[in-house]
Amino acid sequence: MSVQQTLIIVKPDGLAKGLVGQILRSLKTHDLVVVDSATTLLTRQWVEELYALERDEVYFTEVVEWVSSAQVLFLKVEGPDAIAKVKWQIIGRYPNGIRGQYSENWIKNIAHVPDSESSAERELNLSKQIFEDRKKRDEDLFRGKMVFALTGMSECGKSTVGKYLDSRGIPRLKIVRLFERMRDKWSPQSELYQFTGKEEKCNPYALWDAFLGELLAEMEIRKASMVSIESLYGGPLAPYLKHRMGNRFRIVYIDIPLEIRLQRQMQREGLSTIDEAKAILLPRDEVKTESGIPALKEIADEIIDNSGTVEDLHWAIDELVTRCK
Repeated sequence: MSVQQTLIIVKPDGLAKGLVGQILRSLKTHDLVVVDSATTLLTRQWVEELYALERDEVYFTEVVEWVSSAQVLFLKVEGPDAIAKVKWQIIGRYPNGIRGQYSENWIKNIAHVPDSESSAERELNLSKQIFEDRKKRDEDLFRGKMVFALTGMSECGKSTVGKYLDSRGIPRLKIVRLFERMRDKWSPQSELYQFTGKEEKCNPYALWDAFLGELLAEMEIRKASMVSIESLYGGPLAPYLKHRMGNRFRIVYIDIPLEIRLQRQMQREGLSTIDEAKAILLPRDEVKTESGIPALKEIADEIIDNSGTVEDLHWAIDELVTRCK
């Protein structure tokens, strides 16, 4: 099977019905990945060009009006036989696929996708400026800013690093607090876990974009060009933030062998045996592993060794900050 690229444009009705998460999950099950994304409001002229080959169809005017009426989401998708998989299996033709389940008619039918290699090439070329414009907006938005995203296993020293950065004038922010602010605005009666789970299921891009908005707002309030955020968990959030912010978002994995973490746990808690330390630490590690922390080490921008002294750790952080200014 050949590796191909194709395009999905989630229409206003697809966004309103919260189907982005379902589309992303289906892409994953078909071994396809999103390599770029952009949310935008299209001009009527651009949509007319998209549907230029259907200009004589009776639905042309209506579909142009609908697709240009509100924001849409562009997804550039890559993988084996991506064009056919997206068109016929994921988005689907009636009555199969997501369209078969959720479409209202031929206009409000969830998403637009090309149906052949030639149309995919044409529409990706047409969309190139959309993605470039989003990248340029992001460059302007994040210019002069730096976010250190701290992660690692239990008792690795994230808090120590965050506090040290804070002492150097780099505010220490908690990821959960930013999500709580969003919850309070969107659904104040909801439990935080239920809120984030529901929003990620419907449209994770909207949730993560809002998170970025809260992060930037907090940096503005604190008049800070550099901040750290704790605690970064696994899953697609970190890659998305990296995609949006580029080198302005640095995943910092605090690394320390289990044996040393157990020894420090014994000292900190006044424990007498290693088994007592294991009883405390290993269940926490299991939760971290299930949440995807080890996978973040594979994509980390910086891996900081915390097996030495506090002074060694501070030196490594100082070197990192200097390098990133």
